[in-house]
Amino acid sequence: MGVINAPWDKNGLSADDAPLVRLCHDLRQYVAAGLLLSEQSSATIDEAAVLGRMSLIRQQFAAIAELLEVEQDARRIGGVNLSRLAGECADVVRVTHRAAVIFERPARVTVVGDQALLRRAIGNLLDNACRAAGGAGTVQVHVDIVDGEAWVEVSDDGPGFGDVASGTGLGLRVVAEAVRACAGRMEIRSTPGAGTTVRICLPAGHRPVRSA
Repeated sequence: MGVINAPWDKNGLSADDAPLVRLCHDLRQYVAAGLLLSEQSSATIDEAAVLGRMSLIRQQFAAIAELLEVEQDARRIGGVNLSRLAGECADVVRVTHRAAVIFERPARVTVVGDQALLRRAIGNLLDNACRAAGGAGTVQVHVDIVDGEAWVEVSDDGPGFGDVASGTGLGLRVVAEAVRACAGRMEIRSTPGAGTTVRICLPAGHRPVRSA
């Protein structure tokens, strides 16, 4: 793996335009998930399913509120449950993408950072991976902690960098900016025809306990 230092000015955005473009880019997936979750199903839905859907809709609004706060420079650096956060991001992309998203919830891993920025980073990684994997592909999410450093890793079985249909071009830039603001780093491994793995490494808050 190698650390990526991307040129941030390739999109030609001015300092004034960048925050709005970045916010719109991130809001897209939460709005799409909320709309899909709020659609009426032709099948009979039991009470448990309705409550589960309402919980996911509430999660989308909470994520949007976080993003709006961080764009107003309301940074909140503190302990973040990385295990739970990764699981919530996985729930969003399962609604908006057809790729199989596999996430085995690990023991609780806590990091020091801003939850809104980390949600933005993980959400963008998952969105990129699902687009790369396609409807028949698989995306895997792992969270762990080793020697005081925590990480979340997203892998897909797509064609690798350079062979994926392009999106807005902001995905990795948004991820890198968010990770850097949380004193972390990003590592990427990509093999043509064998998929891509992106790992976000962050300073851990404390060692894992029994459950997330």
